[in-house]
Amino acid sequence: MPTSVHQKTAPADAAAPVVTGHGAPVKDAAVVVAGGGPVGMTLALDLAGRGIEVVVLEQSATTTDNPRCNTTNARSMEYYRRLGIADDIRRAGLPLDHPTDVVYTTNLLGWELARFPFSSSGEILKGTAPEFDEWATPEPQHRVSQIYLEPVIARGVARHKHARVLRGYRVQGVEQHDDHVAVTTHRVAPDGGDGDEVVFRADYLAGCDGGASVVRKAIGATLQGDPRVAEQRVSVYFRSPELHQLLRERRPGWMYWWYGPTWRGSFVQLDGRELFLCHSRVPVGMDPQDVDPDEVMEAAIGKPVAHEKIQVVRWDPRRLVADRFHDRRVMLAGDAAHLWLPLGGFGMNTGIADAMSLSWRLAANLQGWGGPRLFEDYERERQSVGEATSRAALKIDADMTTIGRDPELHEDSERGRELRSSAGELIELTDKKQWYSQGVQFGARYVGSPGIAVDEATDDSSAIGEIDVYVPSASPGSRLPHYWRPDGSSVFDALGPGWTLLRAGSRPPVCQGLVDAAAAHGVPLFVLDLPEDEAVATYRRGAILTRPDMFVAWSGDSEPDDPARLLEGLLGLETA
Repeated sequence: MPTSVHQKTAPADAAAPVVTGHGAPVKDAAVVVAGGGPVGMTLALDLAGRGIEVVVLEQSATTTDNPRCNTTNARSMEYYRRLGIADDIRRAGLPLDHPTDVVYTTNLLGWELARFPFSSSGEILKGTAPEFDEWATPEPQHRVSQIYLEPVIARGVARHKHARVLRGYRVQGVEQHDDHVAVTTHRVAPDGGDGDEVVFRADYLAGCDGGASVVRKAIGATLQGDPRVAEQRVSVYFRSPELHQLLRERRPGWMYWWYGPTWRGSFVQLDGRELFLCHSRVPVGMDPQDVDPDEVMEAAIGKPVAHEKIQVVRWDPRRLVADRFHDRRVMLAGDAAHLWLPLGGFGMNTGIADAMSLSWRLAANLQGWGGPRLFEDYERERQSVGEATSRAALKIDADMTTIGRDPELHEDSERGRELRSSAGELIELTDKKQWYSQGVQFGARYVGSPGIAVDEATDDSSAIGEIDVYVPSASPGSRLPHYWRPDGSSVFDALGPGWTLLRAGSRPPVCQGLVDAAAAHGVPLFVLDLPEDEAVATYRRGAILTRPDMFVAWSGDSEPDDPARLLEGLLGLETA
């Protein structure tokens, strides 16, 4: 007979029960999060900060040992700044003085074709990096492997009294009821099999359980798109102090893109000392199972090196987005909702944005100031951005396919030098957008959502325009633009934890009707007056109503005609 964590037979590490009302079932948390990766843990961290009781169920005993994602982009870093862990993340991974350049080369020890220079994390922390002038953000992107990112987020979650992370629980089934959702799990046995069955009950379930998501299958959602969009890949995660020494003798970088006559791929320095990750395309017609990892590594490096293989993975590049992101009390986020080529760091970072978009909506429903339509808005908004981002990643891969194909590229000859020079020029022209992807990171817009008050100036053409072009805008559906205040702080630092009404200029519209409507509905609204000229120049509107995920919901130069109706529409309260 299944046990429940609120019974005496519950495991010792189970979460404390939450009683949600007389006659209602006893619930183990307001929200259960299935999956303890970066997306699930970010969701838990934000929910806990909003006072929501949350339990994370993760089958692994520890944080990940798979270095899949190696960039936390600027938008994610902005969110982590809000969550109070951005500096901790910047101190994780590579040494503070390690270069983060992206280098294009015939192989790691061969001819350099092109280089995109970026600052070290130490320079970012000191505030001396040129990225602060080049990027419209207080938090430039950060190069850190997922194996170092996850423990930082986990420590942040552990500090919250409202959050629990339970490891060694494998989610097996989901059952929805009118007033709760039941999540059936098995304890992971020492041999990796199923141990005792344990049932968790909550108001809501967030499926952040990866590409093979049990939660996605439980609600009948399916991944739609292309199951293979390019050559298959082989990835080798390994340790080599010898390679570290060889790279120290040259001008090092963080990521290398290498172009061999047969093999080509990318190569990442993970810890700046001895850990590396090598990706390679598998030539068309070759079975990935027949690929010799040593041959790939020698092609990438330029010579054999002493090493210890930690992990070899063979995989298909995909472009898939779920046809549904929610069903009643169950929501999807991260890889459970979308999978695509890991280019530009778009995958994990899109999942982190999912988490921040979902968190406040869960809080709104649990705390009574938002309606269930907010989850439909979540699906519409994140599905559209997921589709657009996946196509951006696919375009980057396609644009780079033909570069460096001439075998003479590798010859020490005049023709070889000409080919290398031409390849470098083409790389700088074509692939810069992957590393300066401000259009993806800051320019994603929500279009066609009832949670956005569209006006005549709103651009509803697409969720993402150019990959590398960002035009700051305070129109509804846009990311709230950043600017530096006179005291040197970011305007983001002054936002409230919930909704924020920004009033820009010396005589902005007061919008008292909005303030009163928020108070009447219990909406956490903070009013922020910004008299400085920079606010007027940046926003070009006198009043900007900003959601907790830092997207503009409404803006204007005068009071809204019917502020109560506007707010109720944004929060899905008109049908609640």
